[in-house]
Amino acid sequence: MASLDAYLYGMTVLSTIHRLSGELDPDGYGEIAETFVCPGGEAMNAAMLLSGLGLTTALGGPHWGTETREVLSRYAKRYGIDVGGVMLDDGYPGVRDVVLVHGRHRAVLGWFGRYFTEGARRWGDPDAEAISRAQVVAVDPFFGDASVQAARLAMAAGRPYVTIDCPYDGTLHAGAAATVVAREYRTQRYPGVPDAELLARYTSGGKGLTIFTSGRDELRFARPGVLPETLPVFPVEVRSTLGAGDTFRAGVVYGILRRLPDRELVRFAAGLAAVVCTRMPIADHVPSLAEVEEFLRGRPGEPGSFTAATPPRSARAPRP
Repeated sequence: MASLDAYLYGMTVLSTIHRLSGELDPDGYGEIAETFVCPGGEAMNAAMLLSGLGLTTALGGPHWGTETREVLSRYAKRYGIDVGGVMLDDGYPGVRDVVLVHGRHRAVLGWFGRYFTEGARRWGDPDAEAISRAQVVAVDPFFGDASVQAARLAMAAGRPYVTIDCPYDGTLHAGAAATVVAREYRTQRYPGVPDAELLARYTSGGKGLTIFTSGRDELRFARPGVLPETLPVFPVEVRSTLGAGDTFRAGVVYGILRRLPDRELVRFAAGLAAVVCTRMPIADHVPSLAEVEEFLRGRPGEPGSFTAATPPRSARAPRP
């Protein structure tokens, strides 16, 4: 079997992205400056980004339907992503969304509520064989028991896994090598709980690293037995923040595979996200490892300086 760096079990969508030339007035008119039709979703974005960093990747998760498979398959081939475990569903259009973007602001319109509640289960089980071959696993929390199964398969195979936006007292967080928790999730799930208190709950509820992201505000991170730390995000000229969270998680996956110290790992993930925020869409502008390292080298005086190291054994040249 071919070597595999990362197996990603999670969301893949076909996004139609409209970049607006001005603010969106709910009661008025908005001008569309550019439109992109391309892959998105936490797992697909991460797979493309990790491929750009030189990793071999495989995907599992939603079925690809009649209206999504052509574009998704084309991008998977472009980035060398193994999608052999993805089911093609002829009775379903596929998971899609429409995104309106203006600078740091974006609005996502989709059918996700219906996707998870209409009764038909249109996602596959995690691939135990792929998980056993992977060096690291990423697990999205959206698929209920199937997501928990992916985490348990990773633990049984002795593979570290990274997850996102899950409760501090749940199975996914408990066994994770790293959990990334966005401010939006924290606000919705734990309203009124200060970040310092909530980070302590996550730290006591899991064995790995917990990272709180907060948009343009500082990053907080900690693990059991270690004092919490903070790290400022990188100021950049933002073209779009769409997918910044997905990008940060991809950087964490890369850092876990590389066994970076916590502060270097968080800084690398922040650097990758910063680079991606200067371009759009992600699918057509995946940064290479050299670009991210150059970005970080240009900021040697900032906390947690990243030192470039030898890429993983299976690294290959990024695809166009």
